[in-house]
Amino acid sequence: MARMVVTSPEYTISKYNLKMLKDIEEYVASCVQVNIPFNNPITGFCAFTHKAGIHAKAILANPSTYEIIDPSLFGLTRYISISSRITGWNAVKSRVLQLGYSLTDDQIKEVTAKIKQMGDIRPLAVDDADSIIHSYNLSLHQEKVA
Repeated sequence: MARMVVTSPEYTISKYNLKMLKDIEEYVASCVQVNIPFNNPITGFCAFTHKAGIHAKAILANPSTYEIIDPSLFGLTRYISISSRITGWNAVKSRVLQLGYSLTDDQIKEVTAKIKQMGDIRPLAVDDADSIIHSYNLSLHQEKVA
């Protein structure tokens, strides 16, 4: 399906319900009692996940830089991971804005350093990175009050 979307997008999109691919895959996997590999093309857990610094920056600026296929065609979304020791500050900046905080680039770079430092110690979940961002933002507001 992915090859067909790349070579003949209009035809493939008009002929097939691409958003059903994930559901069909899950149904077949349950019938034959196999696990779906995390790295499956298109439907795998990490198919549209990006986390390396420059890579994530490029995806944020122009997704087609690294994605030949738009994940939304398949009812999926791209994910920019910020919970890694290889995350970049542009990805963290995007998450800071999603959380509604207003930090300078230098402050975002400090938060990114904290996330990377924790990522070197242990695997982080999104909630861990969000907590680091929240705590940093809170500490900035407490400094202003004091």
